[in-house]
Amino acid sequence: MAELFPPDLAPFHALSAFQIVALMAIYGILASVRGALGFGAVAPTIVFSSIILEPHHAVMLALATGTWAQAQIAPFGLKHGDWKLVKPLLLSSMVAITVGTFIFEKLEPGWLTIFLGVAMLGIAMMDRYKMLDRLAQRVDLTRFDVALGLSSVSGLIAGVAGGGGMYLLSVYLKLACPTPTLFRGTSILIGAIILFWRLVVSIAIGLVSWRLVVESLFLLPLSLAGAWAGIRFFHRADAKRFYNAFQIVLMVGALILLWKGINRVF
Repeated sequence: MAELFPPDLAPFHALSAFQIVALMAIYGILASVRGALGFGAVAPTIVFSSIILEPHHAVMLALATGTWAQAQIAPFGLKHGDWKLVKPLLLSSMVAITVGTFIFEKLEPGWLTIFLGVAMLGIAMMDRYKMLDRLAQRVDLTRFDVALGLSSVSGLIAGVAGGGGMYLLSVYLKLACPTPTLFRGTSILIGAIILFWRLVVSIAIGLVSWRLVVESLFLLPLSLAGAWAGIRFFHRADAKRFYNAFQIVLMVGALILLWKGINRVF
């Protein structure tokens, strides 16, 4: 495949054919999460593609591909999302994402791998064992200052790890959105804005190359096909069972990534 492109644009030039096929499978299968839930595909994609790619490369590739793919479901978010809920969270999220992206740029690959593993494992465990839901029984998560704190933390995670921040905001949105359609629409809306802003900041500080653009466009059809399957799944299958399975997969992947990072650093 490399001979079809100029040397500086050849996608995945350092990977074997098996690794490229594995990467394509990761993007196609995990994109179904975006279609089913409206968010959440970037985090597991980063986790599993980081097993094949260098962590900075994996984060930026998942971010770029996810941003293009988000356009597929953005109309649902624009139609059903609640801008009144989104607007108060945007400024704090954008500032935190900007700070997190600068931290991401400075982290050594080994330490970034460890951070990705810890962050994704922690988010998955908090989500699976309803830790934030239990917190919501003691703290009013719909209060402006609490929502502002959640959006700031989620933005920082999204900036450094490239994804995963929406899991924290989803707890707030579940309380603030009275219907599943409103929850999904608002999640899509916020997720699209977060992805787009993270990409804008990355371009501004020189983290996006033309080779990365070519690679993301190469994976885009698989990502769109996976999201399409997820959209159909959302309407026809048990979304709760799907989400439970997804949480387990994310935790296993995070543990593998954490082990890889520890071996690399120590």
